[in-house]
Amino acid sequence: MKNTLLSLLTLALLPASLMAQEAEAPSLTLKQIILQGGDIMWVIVGLSLLAVMLIVYYLLTLRRNVLAPAKFIRAAQDAAEAGDLDTLKELSQKDGSAAAKILAAAWEASEEGPEAMRAAMEEEGSRQVALLWSRIQYLMDVGTISPMFGLLGTVWGMMVSFLALDTDLAMANKVSNLTSGVSQAMFTTFGGLIVGILAIAAYSIFRGHLNRLTGYLESDCTSVLRRLKK
Repeated sequence: MKNTLLSLLTLALLPASLMAQEAEAPSLTLKQIILQGGDIMWVIVGLSLLAVMLIVYYLLTLRRNVLAPAKFIRAAQDAAEAGDLDTLKELSQKDGSAAAKILAAAWEASEEGPEAMRAAMEEEGSRQVALLWSRIQYLMDVGTISPMFGLLGTVWGMMVSFLALDTDLAMANKVSNLTSGVSQAMFTTFGGLIVGILAIAAYSIFRGHLNRLTGYLESDCTSVLRRLKK
């Protein structure tokens, strides 16, 4: 009976003790994490800023209306349907989009026949798609490198901690250096993982988006070539 009462009392006091621990636990701010992470943390911060800039750049450039502007595609379709290769050439030269470059390659092979035009269009299309894929690869590189810098910060922080134990400093100074090294190790690991996870997640999203854009680009260019054959 006595053990049962003690168990009930412990369960009753458990929420209060947890609340007290939460109230006493210090809160961490982003500034504290960056400053206590040491010099390596600044490299991770730079990688995070690079990832943000890449994401913004991809959002602005990896769009259907940028790779294959609707106005250009309609004008190219009309010129192809009318059999006006000179107008199609002029449109492709004025527009700098990926679709314009693909159609320009097809136009250059127009004298060799429809099959040569299709082959030239497919070859240039593969080159443009490869360029787009290489562009988003930078985000994957950030996602791969960031955790490695976090691991480097971890190793460096542990080295600082072990070095503090081997010195002839006072115990208080040893403890201070030890906790400083451990905190640096944990914070750089945390920062590297966060940046890496977000960068790889963003890369996965853009990868699926680019697959859809590739399909749209192929469809739009093929529609122009199909009208030219008629």
